[in-house]
Amino acid sequence: MMTRFPAIFIFILLFFYALSGAEILPNQVLNYSDFGFITSIAVGFDYVYFGTTNGVIRYKINGDQWADPLTGIDGLVGREIREMKVSQDDQYVWVRTESGSYEYNRTFERWTPIDSIPDEPVTVQHLKADPFFFPPPGYNYLPAGVLVDETGRRFPLTDIVDDGWNYLWVGSWGVGALQAGRNNRRLEFLSYGLLQANIAAMTLDSGSLWMAGPAEADHRTGITIFDWRNNSFNFIETQGGLLFSADNINDLAVGRNAVYVATDDGLLVVDKKERKIKDQLHRRSGLPDNRILSVLAVGDTIFAGTEYGLGLLGVKPDSTLAKTRPMLPSLSILSLEKIDGDLWIGTSQGTYRLDLSTGKLTHLTAPEAAWNRILDIVYDSEKVWLISDEEMVSIDRTTGDIASFPEVRSYGGVRAVALKDSIVAVGTPGGLLLIFDREGSRHVLYTTEDGLISNEIHRLVFDGDYLWVGTDQGLTRFWYANPALGN
Repeated sequence: MMTRFPAIFIFILLFFYALSGAEILPNQVLNYSDFGFITSIAVGFDYVYFGTTNGVIRYKINGDQWADPLTGIDGLVGREIREMKVSQDDQYVWVRTESGSYEYNRTFERWTPIDSIPDEPVTVQHLKADPFFFPPPGYNYLPAGVLVDETGRRFPLTDIVDDGWNYLWVGSWGVGALQAGRNNRRLEFLSYGLLQANIAAMTLDSGSLWMAGPAEADHRTGITIFDWRNNSFNFIETQGGLLFSADNINDLAVGRNAVYVATDDGLLVVDKKERKIKDQLHRRSGLPDNRILSVLAVGDTIFAGTEYGLGLLGVKPDSTLAKTRPMLPSLSILSLEKIDGDLWIGTSQGTYRLDLSTGKLTHLTAPEAAWNRILDIVYDSEKVWLISDEEMVSIDRTTGDIASFPEVRSYGGVRAVALKDSIVAVGTPGGLLLIFDREGSRHVLYTTEDGLISNEIHRLVFDGDYLWVGTDQGLTRFWYANPALGN
């Protein structure tokens, strides 16, 4: 009887938990955010754990690589990690957040609330900052334990742990995790997470997500490149004071050799291979206005939607850009999409269509498409979808029939749409809405109660069995094909 008691006790706990409310499905979501602000470090046998202001991330010691973060897992309330410990065998992780104390069980892969973090034998040593660290390239190190970059930004060290073997594990306030050899004490970055949490632009290129957003008050600004299959992050910073200013990024478009970045002060041209900004285009480059709201790359032509009209730039064989004439100078160009031989243009006053072979421009006269602000345009083999602030309509590409979706108004309107087979994923201020287009009006709403990092959704991208959800608080990988969802 004694050997059976633990299993029965665990079953009873899980049974009553299931009755208590919503439960996040295992592996349903994985959340990523700005993990640059580290509050605490704990070292186990397999992993080093970094507590951050947006959850727990972990680095595999022997593999020298990041593992999936401990985010989007059922049971944890609060994201700001204020204290953290780990058992010597990595079986348990204990944290204290702004909402209480919690225990992560590696076997059951879930968090449970506890009264307080237990006292564990101390197996590693927490050190104070000292003058004997050597900074990474491009940084200076102050003896008090502060990294200073080339623009004078200061990043204090928050925790230093000696694992007793080979390494010192270091946390910072602003540039994330670092590692140093115990003997050489040379600091190296272990970059992980988003450069900025607020995602306003997102695109997929060769398996990597490119993401960016408004500059706001973020300590670091620019573009995050996430190769999620290798679980690695790279950054292109656009910090004010460098060659290029830290402006809001509104859209991203992938070309053959470059990624084009729409900002509030021109169009950035990023070399895809070198991942460096190689040019910044303004009015003198042929753009109607410096504020770029949307961008699309089609062959050798870059379409830049600005505050005052559509600019067309031709890419020459030597990769330079040639000026062409602007169009629709009295309208703000909010969205662009190439569908067959036409360019569909979403503006501040409805939808236009440009025949790319003849140059003929027409205005869609249907009331649903004529006068609304068209924030996004997407399409599949059967329909074109138009998205405005509070409305979403589809246009049958064969018959021209228009269908509306009034259910989106119940969730605060529409911010983004993505299509996959018969699934229409809609980003709203109230969560992720999945509409099953071939099943009448059937739809399902997913929110933070289902593990999403935020209900305020700005961008959506399908990728295999996953849907990437860009929000004001970070990125969620949502397993929309999970059989347990019953979709």
